[in-house]
Formats: sequence, C-alpha cells, structure tokens
Amino acid sequence: MHGQVVAHHPLLKVGFQLPGQPGLSIEFAVDTGFVGYLTLPPTAVQMLNLPFLRRVTANLADDSVIHVSVHVATIHWDGQDQEVEVLATGVRPLLGTLLLHGYELNVQFTEGGLVSIENL
Repeated sequence: MHGQVVAHHPLLKVGFQLPGQPGLSIEFAVDTGFVGYLTLPPTAVQMLNLPFLRRVTANLADDSVIHVSVHVATIHWDGQDQEVEVLATGVRPLLGTLLLHGYELNVQFTEGGLVSIENL
C-alpha cells in the first residue's frame, strides 16, 4: 500500500465498502500517536451512515479526556475487506497503529515523499 507526504503529513487512501453503494476512498493521515484503527470527523461518520457501536473515553495528547462515539466500518485493507472501529472525532481523518499491527511503515519525510506500508 502506498501514499505520499503532503504538507509534512504521511497520507494514505483507504477504501470503504458501504452497503448498497459504490466503493469510496478517503485519504487518512498516518498518526503513530493514535492507538486505534481510524478516526473520521463526526459529520463524515453521519454522512457515511456508519453503524454505532458504543461510546468510549479517550485521552488526547494534551492529557485532556473526551467522550467519543465508536462506529464500525468495512474497509478494503491490503487486498481484503476488514471490519474496523472508527472513532467519530476531530477534523482530519487519522489512521492509527492498530491498523498498522503486523505491517512495516516507511515514510520519506519530504514533500511528495513515498509512504509505504508492507505486510511483515
């Protein structure tokens, strides 16, 4: 899987499988400080009509605590469909380390640099 660095952010497109709709790709910033699968802004979660799973308490980098709704989505990841949890929070879609488990992440931190994720 490959992406590129834009404005200092390693970006990667993730395909979503939505019931009764054509596939949709969303660009995510890879965030190695986020121990989860994916985040999407709450408005995007609503627009995609992702099923609600539960609410959780999350600690942010500034040590603040927030309550976040967790939804479920089917994504296309490394050639296979996979069900993952999506946290409805923030303004930028983030891809976290739980989705990277079992993979190697390489980033060329220069504008337009290559982002690659390979199965270990």
